[in-house]
This record gives sequence, structure tokens and C-alpha cells, in this order.
Amino acid sequence: MQWKRTIQKIQKIWKIRISLMDKPFQSQNLPNVSDMQMAQIEQQSRFSFIWFIPLIAALVGGWLVYKVYSEKGQEIVLTFDKAEGIEIKKTPVRYKDVTVGKVTNVKLDSSLKKVLVTVEIVPSMAQHLGEETSFWVVRPRVTMKGISGLTTLLSGIYIGMDPGKPSEAKKVYKGLEEPPQITSYSSGSQFVLQANKLGSVDVGSPVYYRQITVGEVIRYTLNDDNDTVNMTIFVYAPYDKMIKRNTRFWNVSGIDVKLSATGEMTARMESLVSLLVGGLAFETPQNQMESLPVIDGMTFPLYASHEDAQEKNQGELIYYLMHFSGSVTGLSVNSIVEYQGIKVGKVEDIQLKIDDKSGDLKIPVLVSLYVDKLSFESNKDDAKAVIKRLVKKGWRGQLSTSNFILGTKVVSLVFAKEEAAKRVTMLSNNDLGYPEIPTVEGLTDKLASSAAEIVTQVRLGISDARKLMNSPNISKSTKKLADILTNVNNLLVEVRPQLVASLDELSGTLKNTHAISGKLNKETVPLTKQMKQVMAKMDGALGDARKTLKTANNTLGEDSAMQYELRLLLEEVSEAANSFSVLADTIQRKPNALLLGK
Repeated sequence: MQWKRTIQKIQKIWKIRISLMDKPFQSQNLPNVSDMQMAQIEQQSRFSFIWFIPLIAALVGGWLVYKVYSEKGQEIVLTFDKAEGIEIKKTPVRYKDVTVGKVTNVKLDSSLKKVLVTVEIVPSMAQHLGEETSFWVVRPRVTMKGISGLTTLLSGIYIGMDPGKPSEAKKVYKGLEEPPQITSYSSGSQFVLQANKLGSVDVGSPVYYRQITVGEVIRYTLNDDNDTVNMTIFVYAPYDKMIKRNTRFWNVSGIDVKLSATGEMTARMESLVSLLVGGLAFETPQNQMESLPVIDGMTFPLYASHEDAQEKNQGELIYYLMHFSGSVTGLSVNSIVEYQGIKVGKVEDIQLKIDDKSGDLKIPVLVSLYVDKLSFESNKDDAKAVIKRLVKKGWRGQLSTSNFILGTKVVSLVFAKEEAAKRVTMLSNNDLGYPEIPTVEGLTDKLASSAAEIVTQVRLGISDARKLMNSPNISKSTKKLADILTNVNNLLVEVRPQLVASLDELSGTLKNTHAISGKLNKETVPLTKQMKQVMAKMDGALGDARKTLKTANNTLGEDSAMQYELRLLLEEVSEAANSFSVLADTIQRKPNALLLGK
């Protein structure tokens, strides 16, 4: 404004000067020449300050033009699925809550599937654009991990930015629909975990070390063969230094409940967050903390549980096959293989196979044994040689019930003395390609076999008793005995009167001849007494015979009580044998039935 006023003053002076020059010359008003002094001519300077005015205006205009072009940022295009909340010349682009650009245009692409958002990035940030630069819309979000972006409720949504590593900038960037979990200014290391399935793990799930959150899952994809899941995790510094080449990772999603073979129940939960959104955990054995370090992006296996991760510490495994003829109810994958209470392996697989030669069904059980438990040198060949020597001494596999309440079984390696004398072709490869260890019957199988033998013997005895009871010879013998006793009774009845009369006559004759021979009389009288005693005894015997016949008829008759009770007894014994057989089968199939019932 000051320079405008100066120009106006100059214009007024110029007009006054022109007006004076236009007035007519009046001589009467001129002084005498004699009175006039000689004029001194001074040369007027051609330079005037007024010429600064256009120069200053030119400089100001040039500076304005420079300022406009110097402050103009680099324009790039962002593609989004939708433009919800994005407004032209209002929505800013921010990095660490500092405005580094603004939206200048929003339109649809030619296919009408994407939204093209043109943004202008300030020059100071434009030089940091690269191929890995990412953009996303920051708005309120509610996830299982919590609520984010609440500040946008007051200030409005904005476009977040992460410059990434410096590289050549692009003209078009694909906008992210979700904020990235890790930005370029986050310090730490990335690692890849391989698992058979994803489970409850999701992007943003935490990574724990001693129940402290030290990282998170940033993405997951299928591998090239689509048979495993690759999870990329980011571990914050300085916790990433805790990861070594022998570090073990496992899934801690949900609650891990375990019931040991001894009946001890344990529950493991990393945190409440892992229960809701899943999570991972890792540990490094303390005695191996000085092992080789890892590099960024290294791949590790992900185990299903902490127990599986602990088994990794057992070192190498060797595999053997065992064939069991009895029931394997209660035996499952990951069941323990033990020797005198010490875990030396686990069950890997249980199958059902048909023998091509005999056509019989077999149950091959694949087990893995820890090399470290069987060899002091932790050498596979040495461990195999040890197992071969033990098998020659009678080392056999046997199914044992570890918990009668739950009915769980384990594979026990035992020494069977009766097997030591047998020569076996052990460790011969079978159709499954694994060496084989012989097996013996377990205690449950032996109990079932003994029970079956007892039941068989009882059934045979019952059958023989029934045959005897129903035998026609027994009935005939009973009838013959009854007929004989009847005939004897009838004979005694008929003979008795005649015998009594004969004795009376003999007594009279003896009295008449008493005088003839005293000696004869002396010997005849005792004889008579003896004959009477014999008759009395015969009467008693006849009475006993009658009672015996009656008892025999009552006892051995077809409708006798003894026959009825004997039949009932045989039926009850038969039912008891059947019940015992069912009990033996039940115990064989389900050992815990002794405590829990069917």
C-alpha cells in the first residue's frame, strides 16, 4: 500500500508541473534585466527513485511465482475400494501426526471398481517416497484387540502414510484397507513360522515370551505347494535377540488342558488376549542361549502345543512298528512309550491292515523312540544296535493300562523271560517300510484269556452235568434200583412167615430131642437165638431198604426236588458263566469299567 501512495503523490506533482507550463508568458511581471542575476546552469541527474517501483514490483512477482512453484508438492494417485469420509482439499495426509499432504481430487476409475484419490505430497516428504511406501485411511476401528482411531471422531478421518525404505517413487500406489501392523520406523526383526494349519491365529495376534508381549503376527499366507501355512511375525527389539537357531515356537490360542497317564490334570493359558484372539509363544533353552544367532526372515516350525515343543528337545527319532493282536482301545496318537516309568518315545500312528498271506486283520502301531534316551552318544546307529541287543534278551512291546478311570493305555517296553529263549527275526522291514519290534500280551489281555478259559471250562462242566441229568441210562438205573429194592422187599415179606414157622418147628423139635443130647441142646439154643437176631436184623434191614427206596424215589425220581434244584443250580451256574464271560470281554475292551461301570 505504501508504494501505491508514493505513486499517487508523484502523479499529483507531475500534473502541477504540466499546468504551470501551459500558462501564457507575462512580460510585465518580469523584473529588469539589470536587476537580474546570472543563472547558474546545473546539470540534472537522470536517475530517479521512481524507477525502483516497477523493479520492486517485478521482484515481488517473481518471488511469488517462485514461492508457488517451490511449495507445490508431488502429486500421486492412491487406489482404494471406497472413498468413505475422504473429501477434496479437506482430508490431510499425515505421517506421525504431522500433515505432509492433502487430497486434491477424488474420482472413479474407468471400470468403476476402484476409487482414484489424488493427493499432493509436500516436497520435504516427496523425496522419501519409494516402492514400499504405504497409505491407508485412518478411521475408528473396533477389533478384538481394542478400539483405535478415536481421535478421528473430533478431527475427522485422514490418510496415514509410511514411507518405507528409500527407493524410486511411483505414480500410483495401492491403498491399504487396514492399517499395517508394523511400520518402517518399528525396530525389531521378522521371522516366518510354518504350521499345518492356521488355527485361531490372526493378523495382530500377540507373540509372547515368558507371558510378556514381545511381538505380533503381521501376515499369513499359504506356501507355494498349498500344504502349509506361513505366518510372518515381528518381534520387537531388544527381544528379537532372544531368538536363536534352536528356539521353539508353539501355539497358545485358547486353553491347553492335559490329563497325564497318572491322572494329573494341567491347564495352560498364556493370557486372556490369547484366549480371545489367539497367540504364539517361544522359548530358548537356557543351556543353549549361546547358540548361533539368527538372521532376519529365518524360518522356524510352529508346534501345536508347549508339550510338542518340549519333545523337540529330545533330539533325533527312530521309528519302529509293533503289531498287537488284542484291543487297542485307550491307545491313541501321542500316547506314551515307556520303559519302567521313563518316557522313551510316543505313538505316531495306529492303522488297521489286512495280511495278504493269511487274510487276518492286524493292528500295526508306529512308534518313535528318542535316540538320546537309548544312546549315550546320541547316535542313531548306536541306538539301533542297543535295541537289537535288548530284543534278543526278550525286550518286547506290551499294552498297559495307565489310568483305569479314563481307560488310557500306553506302550510299555518290558523284558519277557519266556521270550528271551525264542529266536526272532526282529527289525525286519515290513510292507510299511519300518523295522518291527515283537510284542507280548498285556495284563488285560491275559486276564481276558484266563477268564475265557474259565468260562469255557465251566460251560463244559455244565454241559456234561446236563447230559448226565438227561441221560437215559441214569433214568434206567434209577428204575432198576427201585425194582430191585421192591423185589427184595416182596421176597422178604413172603419168606418171613415161612421162616418164622420153620424156626418154631425147629424149636419144638429141639425141645423134644433135648433129652437125647444135652450137648446138642446147648449148641442149638444159642443158634436159635442167633437166628432170631438175624431175623430181627433182617426186619431192620427191610425197614431201612424201604426207607432207602422211598428216599431214592424222592431223590432220583424225574419229578424229585433234587432233580429240580440241580437243574436250577446248573442254570444259575450257566448264567454266572455267561456274565463272567461278558465281564471279561468288557474288561478287555474297557479296563476302567471296573471303576466307572459300563
